[in-house]
Amino acid sequence: MKKIILLFIVPFFMSACSMIPREETPAPTATYSWEEHQSNVSQMTRWIATGKIGIRTPDDSQSASLSWQQDQQVYEISLKGPLGQGGATISGDEHSATLEIPGEQPIAAGSPEELLSLRLGWEIPVKDAQYWIKGIPAPGSDYDTVLYENRLARLSQQGWEIEYQNYLEADTTSLPGKLTLSRESLKLTLIIGNWRRID
Repeated sequence: MKKIILLFIVPFFMSACSMIPREETPAPTATYSWEEHQSNVSQMTRWIATGKIGIRTPDDSQSASLSWQQDQQVYEISLKGPLGQGGATISGDEHSATLEIPGEQPIAAGSPEELLSLRLGWEIPVKDAQYWIKGIPAPGSDYDTVLYENRLARLSQQGWEIEYQNYLEADTTSLPGKLTLSRESLKLTLIIGNWRRID
C-alpha cells in the first residue's frame, strides 16, 4: 500500500514544484568604472532623445513632449504640448539660435538661453545640458558629483543641480531615463523614453 501511495504522491509533488514561479535574476550591474563610462558616453556626439519635459516656475507649471536631436554642436529641440503657445522648436549651433513658435515669425539670437528667457520666461543652458542629459559633466568648468554604481546620482555645475533618478540601457551603455535640473526657482524634469544614436 505504501508503494502505491508513493506512486501518486511523488508525481504530484514534482508537478507542484514545476508550477512554482521562478525568481527572476536581476540584470548584472556595470563592471566598468566611472572614468570608462564617462569616456564612452563622451564619444556619443550624434543622437536623438525623445520623451517628456515638465517646467515648473514660481508662477506656472507646464509639460510638453520632448525631442532633442544633437549632431556635434548643431541641435534641434522640439517641445510639443501646452506651453501656452502649443509648442516651440529651438535650433542652432554654438554661434546662433532660432526659436520657432506656430503662427509666429521665427526669432533669432546669439544663444538659446536668450531666446527661451525672452519668449518663454525660462531658460536652459543648451551647450552644457547636451552633456548633462547624457549623464556626464560638461567640459570646461568645475563641478561636483555624487556617484552610484559608477553613474551620476547628482551633479552640481554652473549653478545648476542635476539629479538622476534612473538609467536606461541603450547601445551598450547606460543613459539617463529621468533627471531633474534645478536652479533657483526653476525646475525642469526630463523623462527620456528612447535614446538613439545617429549613424
